[in-house]
Formats: sequence, C-alpha cells, structure tokens
Amino acid sequence: MTPKELLAPPSRRMLAIAAAVLLGGLALSAGARILAVQLIHDQTERKFASDMGEVTAAVGDRLRAHAEVLVSMQGLFASVGRVNRSQFRRYVEVLELGHRHPGFQALQALRRVEPGHLDAFLAEVRSDMSVDPRGLPQFAVTPPGPRLSYSVVEFVEPLRGNENSLGFDAGANPLQLDSLRRATETGRMVATPPVRLVQDNSGGLGFILRAPIYRVSEPVQTIAQRRAALHGFVAAVYRLNDLMRGVLGTHIPQQAHIRILDRGYGRTTLEGLPTHEPEDPSVAASLMYDSLEPNLRLVTPVASSPLGISAERSLVVGDRVWLLQFAAREGSIYERDSVVPNLVLASGAAISLLAAFLVLILMRSRRLSGSLTALGAEQRALVENPLAGILFTTGRRVERGNHRLAALCGLSLEELPGLDIARLLARPEDSEAFDAALARIREGLPDAVQLHLRGSQEEPITVDAFGQRLTGGRDANGQILWVIQDKTDALKVEEERRDHARELQSANARLTELLHSAEARTQEIALLTELSGILQSCIKPEEVFAAVRGYAARLLPDEAGALYLLSPARDHVTLGTSWGDLKAGASSFAPDSCWALRRGQPFPLSDASRGLVCEHVAPHSAELPDGSVCLPLIAQNNLLGLLYREPGVAGPEGAGARLASTQLATMLAEQVSLSIANIELREQLRGQALRDPLTGLHNRRFLHEALARETARVARNGSTLALAILDLDHFKSINDSYSHETGDAVLRGLGDILRQVAGPNDVVGRLGGEEFLILMPGAELAAARARMETLLDAIRALRVPWPGGVLDGITASIGLALFPLNVERGEGLTAAADAALYRAKAEGRDRVVVSDGV
Repeated sequence: MTPKELLAPPSRRMLAIAAAVLLGGLALSAGARILAVQLIHDQTERKFASDMGEVTAAVGDRLRAHAEVLVSMQGLFASVGRVNRSQFRRYVEVLELGHRHPGFQALQALRRVEPGHLDAFLAEVRSDMSVDPRGLPQFAVTPPGPRLSYSVVEFVEPLRGNENSLGFDAGANPLQLDSLRRATETGRMVATPPVRLVQDNSGGLGFILRAPIYRVSEPVQTIAQRRAALHGFVAAVYRLNDLMRGVLGTHIPQQAHIRILDRGYGRTTLEGLPTHEPEDPSVAASLMYDSLEPNLRLVTPVASSPLGISAERSLVVGDRVWLLQFAAREGSIYERDSVVPNLVLASGAAISLLAAFLVLILMRSRRLSGSLTALGAEQRALVENPLAGILFTTGRRVERGNHRLAALCGLSLEELPGLDIARLLARPEDSEAFDAALARIREGLPDAVQLHLRGSQEEPITVDAFGQRLTGGRDANGQILWVIQDKTDALKVEEERRDHARELQSANARLTELLHSAEARTQEIALLTELSGILQSCIKPEEVFAAVRGYAARLLPDEAGALYLLSPARDHVTLGTSWGDLKAGASSFAPDSCWALRRGQPFPLSDASRGLVCEHVAPHSAELPDGSVCLPLIAQNNLLGLLYREPGVAGPEGAGARLASTQLATMLAEQVSLSIANIELREQLRGQALRDPLTGLHNRRFLHEALARETARVARNGSTLALAILDLDHFKSINDSYSHETGDAVLRGLGDILRQVAGPNDVVGRLGGEEFLILMPGAELAAARARMETLLDAIRALRVPWPGGVLDGITASIGLALFPLNVERGEGLTAAADAALYRAKAEGRDRVVVSDGV
C-alpha cells in the first residue's frame, strides 16, 4: 500500500470534521453577536436612566437649598418685623449666595399694598436712606395703573443688573397673580409658570419661587386669616439657562438632550400636600428649558417623541409639576456601539476558521502531539516540581531560581537574583566543587556535583546539583541551568505535601459549607430587612397581613404558620393571615387557650414542655408529629397577638435548621410586633388629634380644615355644599337635673345617631358643648333638609338610661345653609347656618330652619 493510499481516508474524515467545526463556530458567533447587541443596549439604557436620575436629584437638591434661603428670609422678617434696605442688603451679603448657593438671578422682598396706602408706601420707600443718603426719589410702581391690590418689589439684591425689577408689581402679570394667591392661601412656597423676567433681555425663560410673609402675632390658621395677615413675599428669581448651567455643567448637555416641561400646579392630597400629578392633565405642557435652544418662545406647546435611549422624571417645584425629559445625543457615551458586536462576529468567524484549520493540523500531527505533550510534561515537571530546585547562573552570579530553591536556601524569591553562589553554599569546599563543575560545563559537558546549601535550619541541606549550559533562547550565551535535588528531606517533604493537600481539601470542604450557610443567612437577613422596611411603612393591619403572608413563605419555606391579632376587648384573638399547609388554623380563640399568650413567652420552652399542647392546637395535634410553636407578639410590654408556627424539619439531623428557623421566626415576630404597635400608636395619636374623646366624632380643628377644603373644592368644580349646625335643646337643664354623667351619655348617644344618619361623603363633628356640625358635599337643599328631618326624628326617639330611670323627650334645633345658594363665599357659610339655628331656637326649637340668605 502506497503512502497516498494510507493518507486518503484520514483526509476525508478531517475535511468533514473541519467543516462541522466551521459551521458550528459561525452559528455560535452569530448568536454571540445578537446577545452582545442586546446586552450593550440594556446596559446603556440602565446607565442612562441612572445618570439622568442623578441629574434630576441634583436639580431638586439645588432648588431645596435655595428654598432654605427663602425660609431664612421669612425668619428675618418674622424676627425683625420692619426691615429697611440696608438690613436686607447686609443679610443677603452674609448668606454669600454666589459662593454657597449659585444659580440665583436675584433675591427680592415684595410688600402687599392696598390702593389707599399706595402713596404712603411710595413715600416710605423713597425716603429710605439706609443705603443711599439721597434715598430713592425715582422709585415708582410699574406698570402704572389702578389695581385691587399691589405686590410691589420693595428690595432686590443684587441691585446691579436687576434695576428694572425694583418697583415691579407682580400682581399686574396674570401668570404671576395665581401664584401669589396660592402662596397667600396655603402658606407654602409657590413657583410661577415660565415667565420672561423684566430684568432679563437674553430671550430665555425664567421662573420665580415665592414664600409668603405674614405679620407677626396675627393668626394664620385659615385662608381668610392668612389673607388678612399677609405682609408680602420673599422671592428667588431664576433664569432657567443659568440654573441648569450651574447644575449640569458642560459635560452633561454634550451627552444628553434635556428638556424641562412645566405641567402646571400639582394635584393636592386630602391633607393639602402637592403630588406629582397635574391638576389638569389635559392642559398642554409648557417648554421651560431646552439644552439645545437657549432662546425659547413663552409657553411653547410641545409634543414629546423621544428617539433612541430616553428617560423621564417628575419634580415638584413650588407646588408646580416639572417633567424632565432626557434623550441620548448622537456621539455621546450612550450611543449604541456596533463595533463590539461586529468585532464579536468577526472574531468568532476568525476563531471558527482557525478552529477548523487547527482540527486539520491536530489530526495531521496526532503522533507529534503525543510526543510534544510528553516533552511538555517533562519540562513542567522539571521547572515546577516542588521537589526540585531550579537555578539559572551566569558564572558564579545567580540570575534567578524557583520557589523550591528559595525555600531550601531560606530566602525569598526576590532575594535570589544578583547573589554570588557562595551566599547560597554552606561550606568553603562547596565553592571549590562548584567552580570545578562550572569549568567542565563551560567546556560543553554537563556535570553533577554534591553541594551543601545554607538552609533556614542550623544544619546545612545536602543536595545534588546537575548543571548544563543553555544552547538557545534569550540570554542563553554563558547561562547555565542547575537542577537542585534535596536528598535528605525528600521523603519528609513528600509526606508533608500529602498531609497539606488533605488538610487543604478538608478546609475547602468546611469553607464551602460555611459559605453556603452564610449565603443562606445573608439572603434571609436581606429578606427580613426588606420586610422590616415594608412593615414600618404599613398604615393598617391588612397591609401587615399581606406583607407577612408573602415574606413568611420565603423566610420559612419548610413551615406553615399563621398570624393572629388580639381584639380591642382583649377577649379573643382573630386570624389575620396564614401561609403554607396549615393544619391548626382556627379562625379565632380565647387568649387562655394558648400557653404563650397566658405567659407572655414563647411556647414550648424546651423538650420537656412539648407534652403540654395549647387548646387551639389540640384538635390537630395528631397531624403535627413535629409539634407547633407559639410566639407572642409583644411591644412595650403590651400583648398584641400571636405568631403560630408548624415546623417542617424533624429529627436530630434537622436540629441546626430548626434552631435557625426559630431565630428567624423570633426576629420576624419582633418586626411584626413593632409594626402593629406603630399602627396602633399612629391611630391613637390621629384619633386624639382629630377626634372628640367623648363622642368619637371629629373635633373642631378637623371640621375647620374640612370646611376650608370642601369650600375650595366647590369653588373649583361648581358643585354645592350644605352645612348644618345642630344644638341640643335645654341641654343645661339635663346636666342640672340628671347629672353631668347623664348629659355625657346623651352626647354619646347623639354621636351614634349622627354616624348612622350621615351619608357616605358627609363630615360630622362636635364643635363644642352641645353643638355639632354636619357637612354634606354635593347635597341639594331638598336632600339636605330631608336628611336633617330624619336626624331630628332619630333624636326624638333617643332613650338614655340613668340611675333614676330612662331619659326621653330629647330634642334639637338645626340651622341649615348651602353654598353657593345662601352665601357668595365659603367663609360665610358657618355664619349663615348659625343665624338659621338662632331662628330655629326663636321659633320654638325642635325644628330645621334653612338660611334665608340669597
């Protein structure tokens, strides 16, 4: 058989295998490119969203720092009272705004002036010589003209560049008038819509953040009181371009296109706090800032259609909702890079071709590969073998060595280079023997010699050294390779190596077990920490139940359990939630049925007490071979409920897991106890602040706030609001004739009747004494009067027991008024109803009288 015939079959097989490798590699390369494109895109989007979130936070932080300046200026006016121009200038200079709070265009103080006081105000300002002995003889209100009231810029700092704003009446601008009204009525800082500043000719937009100043010692609890006590405003004036340039710098606008849209004033909560939702989402937003356009037209409607990578964030500034839009710019660090995916594809194709080529080469050189493998193994054994030291020398100078040689000599690897060989040898005769061997090796003959090395021990180490001149490679000329073999300690070293390997393997096993345990514990702590945060944010028990149900199944996956809460009467506990395959899940039971609730401690206490079974578990004890555990929920020595567990790990092999579960459940019980205690405390405090303790109805403070809120809502949406004031007839005689305890019982009974008769949207409360107030939002006159007649019938039917019998014949008088039917402004609604009440008393009591105001 010829060599060609011998080679033909392997060539066909090699081509088939190489083709398969090439096709498989190309397929993997295409898949890797697709994956790389997706990963790069996802990573870029996450980074962009994170970076733009930091930009939004920076804008908010800068504006909050500026808001603190306005608060301090409110404090100046509250403490000094009457401030002149010099005092205002010195105060602003002390703040060092340009250094500590950059971004302001100006700080202003505005005074509220009635038309009748305008001349006196102008004379006062013009005669203020605290800064200039000449005063301000040219000071005038701009724009001129009569108005219902004026909000005039009295002080402005810095004055240079802002002279046009001095004397400007902010109320003359319709866009600013609404912000002045909101600031006056709410007492909060309020921002204006985007406006063109009178002192700015650059073409950019700005806005003004104002805070009201009220006269000292005047009440400001209601809107009417705040209007009456208003002295003026302090304001911070901004140019959007300057503000954003100070926050963004020059780098961020090069990476992202940033636009700020003003969406109007935010919708307020029932407590009067602004939210991120605009009052009217249908109104088109106004473009306030565009990083690509320094000059904008005022109130430019925009339709956002961001391309590529983008993000949006909302920010509440002075009760107004700003929408920040971000879009990555071309050429920025967020631009999608196709170089890496293409490089992956090209590299994969090249690697596939190379792999196919290598398959051909490898199969061609199978025999040679085996020989090279053996040779490589021999070389590695020579250099890396821990039993032999390797030393490279040039003459008597040491060039380098391996770790084994350094250990034999008692030196570090870094100390070997540059030493003379005599430094390593223990005896003078060893140097002579080394020189003789060196001479023979230089003649081209390998040689072996016995030497004694200076070791770390007192006794020298006897070694065999085999030297051979290197004939190739870098720096081979004159360099000699020495293989050093320790003869005396070879067996000892080998035994120590085996022992060390066994110890290392055992240590690795223990470490792996500890790592697994630590990872599990870390996950549990993370879940428990996450649950703790959620529980502290819960505002009602149902939220606690939902959180415990979801997290307990993850924290205690091998268990079943339930959460019980103690009733307000403390006569039974009720099932709140459960998880797992619960066996003993009674819906409720008496506290005396549980050992843990009786003792206020976990039960069972030990293995000895497992024979005692709680009554609520006893019917199912046969289904619980591993028993059950009851953990009382206690916070501040107050029993709140019970955490019931049915463990799922049995036997001595589960002792460790049972202990970990017990510790975890104990921590869970503590977190749940604190959360429930916080909820109860919060409700108790809320009730004390907003509820009348005798009747349980809302108190006078809550009623005033509700009245202001409802009248404002009626003014906005054009609906109706009915208000009724109820006064018990001859209540003083009840106290005098039947005792004050009986009078309190009558008031409590009336509170129950009011709760029963009131509609779902009605607000009922006690004004004080025997007077009560009922708010009926959206009620028309006929419906409101009918409801009050029903209320009088229920009062007539009221029977109150007292030590001398049963008190009956109780009646009441009611005055009813509607807004806007009977009054033009919501502030007069209470007075109208009170006047109707007096008429009801005068007409004989026990009746409903409607206000005659129109």
